[in-house]
Parts: sequence; structure tokens; C-alpha cells
Amino acid sequence: MYQYEAVQEKIKLLKALGDETRMRFVQCLQDGERCACTLVPAVGKAQPTVSQHLRILEEAGVLESRRKGINIWYRIRSPDAIRILEILDIPKIEVLNTCEETT
Repeated sequence: MYQYEAVQEKIKLLKALGDETRMRFVQCLQDGERCACTLVPAVGKAQPTVSQHLRILEEAGVLESRRKGINIWYRIRSPDAIRILEILDIPKIEVLNTCEETT
């Protein structure tokens, strides 16, 4: 990867984390994978807004998702995102995994 491309990837990561709502998602996912249905109440935003922010985080390589039945599960993909939260001393957000999985 060229130096320019590597820098552009880091800028994309920082832009994705530069939004308070998206940062909260990463905080919620620091303890592991969560279903999108548990993230909606954790950030207090409407479902369409949550979906848009999660898509931005996925496109930036911060998160990855998998579908299980009708549910979509998210987890942190980028170790750099975790390091950024640690450097900035941003705490985890405890989220109960209350999703009723369907297969």
C-alpha cells in the first residue's frame, strides 16, 4: 500500500470516529459482539439513524457485521479504533445483550 493510501485509510477511520453517536457504538462494542437491536436503545437514536451510522463505521473498516436470522450482529474490526479509545481514555459502555436470537 502506498504511503498516501495508508494515510487516507487513517483519515477515514478518524472521520468515522469523529461523530459522538458512532463513538458510542464503538464504546458499546468494546466488550464484544452485539445485535443491532441492543445498540438502538443504547445510543437513543431512531433505527434508520442507527443503520446509517453503523454503515459508515463498516465502510471505514471500524466494524464488521454478520447476519443471523433476521438480526445483524456487529463487532469491532479495527484494532486502531480500540487503541484510539484507550489513548483518549474513553470508557466502555456496558450494554446488556437482550437480543432474542432467531435462526
